[in-house]
Amino acid sequence: MDSSVPPLRKEILQTPIAIDLSSMDGAVRSVWAYNFAAESAVFHQVAPRATHVALNVQYPGCVVRDDGRNHYKLTAEERYQIIRANVAMLRPLQVGIAIRTNDGRRFAWEFNLRGFDIASPHEARDPKSISYLAGCGVDFIRLSWAGIDGFRLRWLLRDSGLFRARASWATFAGAYHVAYFVSMMFGETLPADVDTFMGMVRKLFRSPSVYDVKRLAKEHDKKCVGSLVDIAKQLAVVLPNEGDWRSKPAGRGSMLALLAFETLKQKLGANTEKYRDELCGIQVI
Repeated sequence: MDSSVPPLRKEILQTPIAIDLSSMDGAVRSVWAYNFAAESAVFHQVAPRATHVALNVQYPGCVVRDDGRNHYKLTAEERYQIIRANVAMLRPLQVGIAIRTNDGRRFAWEFNLRGFDIASPHEARDPKSISYLAGCGVDFIRLSWAGIDGFRLRWLLRDSGLFRARASWATFAGAYHVAYFVSMMFGETLPADVDTFMGMVRKLFRSPSVYDVKRLAKEHDKKCVGSLVDIAKQLAVVLPNEGDWRSKPAGRGSMLALLAFETLKQKLGANTEKYRDELCGIQVI
């Protein structure tokens, strides 16, 4: 095989292509180093057909706080600087990507990342967040030896056609999710100011918009608040294959955000456009 073909592409090309996508509709697929090449082959088939994409990143909490200041009174720049400091100090654990294709089917992947060493006393983390995530099914020990290297996931997402599809992107309470994702996808620390950061967001997604489900829900109905699960219930979102993804927090979060976004987009119609590029945690609370 041509030596100019990147290693991951070689693995994908060597993977059998006869894939029945119909059996995967609505499921969350857990991805580790051992099945990364096989799942990449599936992802390459789905990603170019994306019309909506939802993002969820799991990370080990926050260690930099707002020093007792009223978070609601902080400027967007001040909120961003807190997020930037946390992203610089903590490693992402999982990336959830849910996709709606142009034929109306939905797929989701939970990519488990290598890098966070729970046994190291020098690894920054919030103990409460670690306890919560462990209860949700995050296997911290397995991440350290069976997780995916971040650069491999970055290569997959950029090569797959996902960004070229120019889909609408969604997240929930998305400031941290998007910040971690931007840092990972560019392979560098976040820029010094919020305006440059938002420019990187637009450049990465190649889309006119990224939407925050929390923001859209509040505009739909002032009483439609709470966690993503709470909002999904209030929107009467139907959860496909729920038992398949109860213990997959990033995959579950991305699928729920996708379903909620689709519902809210229908309810808000053209008004949806008013709230693009407004991330809860930066521009709004």
